[in-house]
Amino acid sequence: MLKRLLLPLCFVSGLSCAADPGADGLAYSPAVVGISNAGDLKGVRKVAVASFVVQYVVKQTEDLVVDFEPPLTADPAFLQRLTEKMYGDFQASVKAAGLELVPHATVVATPEYKAMQGVSSPSPLLMDGWKLGSKTGAYKSLFYAPKDLVINLKDDYEELRKSYGGFSSYVVDETLTFTGRIGQYATNWKFYDKDLQKAVGASTLHVRVFVPIAYLWSSQSKAGGWTHYSAGAMAAVRLGERFTRLAVGKDGDVVKIYLTEPVMTRGVTDARLIKESTNFLGKVSRDVDYTLNVDGYQRVVPAATDATLKAFLDKMKENL
Repeated sequence: MLKRLLLPLCFVSGLSCAADPGADGLAYSPAVVGISNAGDLKGVRKVAVASFVVQYVVKQTEDLVVDFEPPLTADPAFLQRLTEKMYGDFQASVKAAGLELVPHATVVATPEYKAMQGVSSPSPLLMDGWKLGSKTGAYKSLFYAPKDLVINLKDDYEELRKSYGGFSSYVVDETLTFTGRIGQYATNWKFYDKDLQKAVGASTLHVRVFVPIAYLWSSQSKAGGWTHYSAGAMAAVRLGERFTRLAVGKDGDVVKIYLTEPVMTRGVTDARLIKESTNFLGKVSRDVDYTLNVDGYQRVVPAATDATLKAFLDKMKENL
């Protein structure tokens, strides 16, 4: 998608150039992990995956429009396959971490989980929050869950960076639509989750993976009596720190393990400079054409997710 934007030349090749290759040779930066209510993890040995949601952003931002919806949705089964792979990898990682995992079939067959399914949104779930005035940009997303698992977006299971919203850890999820937000808030997931925990005799795990496709930045500097503001945007597939998290439900308590920095990727988007001009203030304006490497996307995103969720489980094990 071609749009005009203001950005330093070093960003034309992609901010994800800062990402280092992972152990498997794919390019993604390491996960930087935070945790809240860690003391509530004591005694957790048996777990059941109650929700696993991947939010694929397909169109993002306002000034620079990054629209990767056509390549990401050309094959209707593409994103579902990626979701199932990530879920399978996570199940294997849970077992490798030494935790007893309640089988998927056992979880979804319980009456308590069927009650959760009855109040869940369908998968895939479209959230088109394309609105002006959002300081974090605009999002059109598709939320996917593995077969039979619920989509849980209630903020009871969210941990957002405290620095993002000032002193409060609560930040409105601007990636959801108004209707979708109300629909999620109408469900008391903690109530249903406690019933499921009792039914399977285990703590519950809730995963959300947030995959934005653009990166926005802003800065402010002062020189004498002048204040200079700089802002820009670019295509950059990553795992977003705002919503990527693993929540552990135990007896009504919720432990949140989350990213405190984005996991950047490399080799997923390509940028081609179309033309460049400079205004009378010396500010450079460039027309950049961004394209998505679908093969890179389907390799790097699951690999980065796997590494991130393993880091979450490592943090969990530190506090058991």
